[in-house]
Amino acid sequence: MKHLILSALLLGASAAMAQNPSDEDVKKKAAEGNVIKDIKDTGWVRGGFFSTNISNTSFSYWAQGGTNNTSFIVTSSLFAIHRNAKGNQIWENYLDLAYGLMRNGKAKIDDPSNPGSRITNPFIKNEDKLVFLSKFGKKINDKLNYSVLFSLNTQMFPGYEATDILRRNNHVSNFLAQGFGYLSVGIDYKPKKFLSLYVSPITAKYTVVREQRLADLGLYGMTPATYDTTGAYLGQAPRKLTDGQTFRKELGWYINVTFNKEIAKNITLQSRLEFFQNYKTLAPQKIDVNWQNTLNMKVNKYITVALINQMIWDYDVDTVGDEEGVQRNIQLKNFFGVGFSAKFGDKL
Repeated sequence: MKHLILSALLLGASAAMAQNPSDEDVKKKAAEGNVIKDIKDTGWVRGGFFSTNISNTSFSYWAQGGTNNTSFIVTSSLFAIHRNAKGNQIWENYLDLAYGLMRNGKAKIDDPSNPGSRITNPFIKNEDKLVFLSKFGKKINDKLNYSVLFSLNTQMFPGYEATDILRRNNHVSNFLAQGFGYLSVGIDYKPKKFLSLYVSPITAKYTVVREQRLADLGLYGMTPATYDTTGAYLGQAPRKLTDGQTFRKELGWYINVTFNKEIAKNITLQSRLEFFQNYKTLAPQKIDVNWQNTLNMKVNKYITVALINQMIWDYDVDTVGDEEGVQRNIQLKNFFGVGFSAKFGDKL
């Protein structure tokens, strides 16, 4: 049911964003024909991209062996941009959503807790992303703006350890657990309409873990809870002295590079690269990096091959929580699929 609701929400959001702008000038033009606005036009410019990708591999008495696999992913990139009548102020809003499920093996599997019985092999989450970015700029010249930026990165649904297929243990992530983003003031340089370089010397990075249980574990670089264990020898449970950290703020510098262009006929690349460093930890290895890429290759009007990649480096995050000490690694996520796609609304 959750997955059906999510799909409906994505479709609803796509439909909502696809509506014609409400300013009177555009309505007048729309009465004369089907008008598609450009990012340089005044008033609201809205639109986006929606895609679904499905893959399935199945085997029956296959001598060489193999494992059945089914996966499904829905992605949507939406934008709403407003430029005032004088053309000297611009407010940009971008929302990227993605949700995917997969199942390895057959539809029925052995129940590990009840030998001899069979249970449904559940679908597990293999993608879950909500990224929102809002940027307001005041024109300096044709290529430079004073800008204020706000962003949020999180997931929408609970996530579990990769080995917890049956979800019998507590989840390790959820909406805003963790979530992180930036609030900054800086300069936005736009040499081309498809390229933006935003530089800020004053940026507040925030990290939030809204669930106290997860915060107490000290996940995502947060300070864990402290406990009194003096009664352990009497068989008493540890007594919590202080809660784990649920909100962390850092002050530093920030760079955001955004690229969105048709790099070849029917091939579009969307890329966003972010750097952040806390002024208290000025060391090269402590620069946070978040690089997201989506490559869409259009086969025909509706069929698209999609390659999605994300790389994260965060010095404060323990990527292998069940091992001694902090394990720091580059976090990578990749997806490749073929499916239905459609662009709608105005031209970005």
